[in-house]
This record gives sequence, structure tokens and C-alpha cells, in this order.
Amino acid sequence: MNKQEDIYKDEFIKKLMKDVELEEPSEGFTNKVMDDVMQDWLAKPIEVKQTRSRKQWLGIIGLIVVLAIILLGTDVRTLVSDLEHPFFTQLDKLFLTPINQLLNGVFVSLSKVPVIVYIVVVAMASLAAFDKIMNKYIHFR
Repeated sequence: MNKQEDIYKDEFIKKLMKDVELEEPSEGFTNKVMDDVMQDWLAKPIEVKQTRSRKQWLGIIGLIVVLAIILLGTDVRTLVSDLEHPFFTQLDKLFLTPINQLLNGVFVSLSKVPVIVYIVVVAMASLAAFDKIMNKYIHFR
């Protein structure tokens, strides 16, 4: 068949197509299809899986805070340095003393920060939490 040749010039096809009328969809066809698509989409919500749950993150943060309080509050370094075992002596020199000095330095530098900085940080965290709660509330209505 030649590309330039029109397929509707064939007499047989003309006879078949002569009596065929184009069908029109009903008035609400598009709306019905869109509603069906929306219902399918809502029935299968997209789930985003977090690598760690909120409880796990809170546990990790809590553990870090407890360790910091133990290292600063009870001064584990002095308890361990009193023991006369070589392992505890090395542990004190290599691990506990640097951590204690680092945490003390962090808390001293944090105490020098102006109060307005803490107020701004708390306000920003509050706004972020409020935004997240409102977004959840709006999307579940």
C-alpha cells in the first residue's frame, strides 16, 4: 500500500463506515471517571516509611541526654580514675577525660548565649510543631 493513498478511498471501507455514527459520552461521563479515579487514589494512600520511628528517635535522644547527665553530674571520670586497674586508667585518659572536657566546654559556651536566642529557637520549634499538627488535621478532614 502506498503511504499517499488514503485508506478511506477503498469502497468496502466506505460502505462499512457510511452507516456508523460517532457515539457521544453521557453528560456526567468525565465527572464519573474522575470520581472513580479519585476514589481509587483515596482508597490506596501513599505511605512513606521512615527509617526510624518517632519512639526510636526519642529513645536515642533520651539515651544521649542521660549519658551527658551521668558524665557531667556524677563525674564518672573521678570514680573510674580512683580504680587502680590499667584498663580503667586508659579508659579515663583516652575516653572519659576528653568527653568530660568537651561537654563542660559546650555547657559553658551555651550559658554565654543570650536569652533571646533560646526564645527564638523555642518559638521556631513551636511554629514547626504547630504547622505539622495543622497540616495533619487539614489533610484528614
